[in-house]
Amino acid sequence: MDFLDTIYRQIYYIGIQTLRYGKRFFSWLLSLLLKPVKAFGTLIFTIFIVIDKHALKTFHKRTEELKTLLKEAKSVSTNNANEKKNLFHYIKVAFSRYKKAFAYVLNFALPVVSLVILLNVISFWSQSAFALEINYNDEIIGYVQDEAVYKEARKLAFDRLDINTASVGLPQEDGKETQLIGDAEYKIKRVKRVQFNDATEICDKLIEKSDNKITNACGVYIDDNFICAVKNETDALSVFDSILSEHETGDANAVVSFVENIDYVQGLYLDSEKVIKDAEYLQEKLSSNKSENKYYTVEEGDTIISIAQKNDVSKSQLYALNPELTENLQIGQELLVSKAVDFIRVQTTKTEYKEAEIPFDTVTINTSSLYVGDKKTVTKGENGVEQITELVTYIDGVKVESKEVSRTTIKEAVSEKVQVGTKKQPASSGSTGVSNGKLQWPTIGANKISSPYGKRNFGDGWHGGIDIVRPGGSSGCTVVAAGSGVVTFAGWYGSGGYTVMIDHGNGLSTMYNHMQNTLKVRTGQRVSSGQAIGNIGATGYVTGAHLHFEVKVNGKNVNPMLYIK
Repeated sequence: MDFLDTIYRQIYYIGIQTLRYGKRFFSWLLSLLLKPVKAFGTLIFTIFIVIDKHALKTFHKRTEELKTLLKEAKSVSTNNANEKKNLFHYIKVAFSRYKKAFAYVLNFALPVVSLVILLNVISFWSQSAFALEINYNDEIIGYVQDEAVYKEARKLAFDRLDINTASVGLPQEDGKETQLIGDAEYKIKRVKRVQFNDATEICDKLIEKSDNKITNACGVYIDDNFICAVKNETDALSVFDSILSEHETGDANAVVSFVENIDYVQGLYLDSEKVIKDAEYLQEKLSSNKSENKYYTVEEGDTIISIAQKNDVSKSQLYALNPELTENLQIGQELLVSKAVDFIRVQTTKTEYKEAEIPFDTVTINTSSLYVGDKKTVTKGENGVEQITELVTYIDGVKVESKEVSRTTIKEAVSEKVQVGTKKQPASSGSTGVSNGKLQWPTIGANKISSPYGKRNFGDGWHGGIDIVRPGGSSGCTVVAAGSGVVTFAGWYGSGGYTVMIDHGNGLSTMYNHMQNTLKVRTGQRVSSGQAIGNIGATGYVTGAHLHFEVKVNGKNVNPMLYIK
């Protein structure tokens, strides 16, 4: 226990000493760090004292003078007329006594006042601008930015009043003529920007201040061209709505609208039968044609191309306008070169769907089971199907535009897999072009020769091949290529019926007659030895189902049995 007490006392002593010396160290470090801060503070304070003592000396002195001046002025202020006179005298003396104090105040006050004035000037000029003041019939009707705005307003007024130029006038009772819209006078003036008027506002003022009878109405404009004005805007809207309703099909995806831009302008218009119309007139106007059918009479020397060029249409358009048109034109014949155009056209935009094929691709697979140049289809390809979504636009029922929106695959295409031979062709022997100069038997299941090669019995002439049959019935037996080669013919061959001819190279070829119409090869196709090419049939000039098989060398018939294994 004494040992443990000794250790404890030593540790306690070390801790006390560490704390004591650590405190001294950090006190020294803090004082060291504070020395530059204290020095900097002392420097700043000294500088402030110097500035206050010298630079602000005048400020303090003038402040004291002003305080004294105000105190003295307060002491002499009174309602007595004589003492007021003394006050004015004191002020005069004060200005002389405290001249520097007043000058000091003005030095501060004048820049502040100048700054306030400058800010007000900037604010005024930023909110105002030069404008043309328009004086019409001795009245100021507004302010415009430039003359172009007034000219536009005047044109709008002409349209509303149904006149084309400023010189169009109306005769008065005294025989004099007055302009519907007279000339205006301009004057440059600075106004606030909020005082500027646009063309529509000036237009209303021109009509309002004119000497003619005017009324409030709704003007109808089609592609910025004035049509007429109606008393009630609702009447105009109902006419256009009725036209659109005639083209609605009940399809929720269809959007029906006008091709032309329709504007309704509420304002002042000339109160005359020429300008103000009713809904019935507007309905009749919109139901008419903007242009009628245009025809061309064929003259001597005219051709389809020359007629198209004369009338600025394409040859295809001319044929479309005249479905029965031919190259044989007749003088005096009338051709439609331009169809009538409705006064207002309706366009319908809707979503339509159609299907299209997705072509399959072909995957080739190398195989040593086929000779080089030979191919065999393992999996037949199938086209896929995709749905195309289009946004289609019709104008008066005629399709004019189609824009594809998206494509969705309904059925995936199946790739066609084709085996391609890599096996080398066997070496040639003699002139046959086949292995060991031999051909294989050309049928499967039929192995009897009913008529050999050579002179026929019973004086029927020469037989250029051999006839192969199967006892009990030959129809349907498989016919195979006697050797590898290229099909030079596959199809109907007169008295030979359905026939296949194969070139084996080096002048050797074979022919297969009287097969069924289910040929398994096509012209130009490369076939392998033993590959099925068709079935025994009874087509052409025959007395029964059999295969007529020929072998030719350099185009001449030879005995097939000399080449068959």
